[in-house]
Amino acid sequence: MTVDLLTTSYYTGAQLAEIRGTLLDVYADVYAEDIATNPFFSMERFEERLEGHVAAGGWGCVVADVGGDVAGFTYGFTARDDVSTFKLCENMLRERWRKRGISRVMHDELMSQRQEKRAELLVRRERPRLRVMYETWGYEHAGEKLPFPDSPLYDVMVLALR
Repeated sequence: MTVDLLTTSYYTGAQLAEIRGTLLDVYADVYAEDIATNPFFSMERFEERLEGHVAAGGWGCVVADVGGDVAGFTYGFTARDDVSTFKLCENMLRERWRKRGISRVMHDELMSQRQEKRAELLVRRERPRLRVMYETWGYEHAGEKLPFPDSPLYDVMVLALR
């Protein structure tokens, strides 16, 4: 039996050009249904959000690879209004690689690179299983947020890092 090797790589905002295509490919794969039905999730809007997140400063990203196949990525940035908070923006995994612990490995590798005191993420209200997953990782519900006028409603989750 052959077991594929999981590797993770950490990138900063200065390295975005190296992985931009990878991030776009994974996003297009993971969000294919949403892209087709909701303009908020379009490729163009994702690229706008990505650029804004990188421009905020303190951007970091972990890409997971399994046997030469990109499984997914996670990224975030330092909050503009509170440098003690890391805003985890995306934690996405291609379907083929789900339920193997890879998402947690990516998350933990990204958090190990951070100096902030806490991490904050948003989970779409219609994805309660994801909220439960993050709760098992130690995140606590801290409210709700509508980050853009045309976005879905999100639950705000917070995790103490230090």
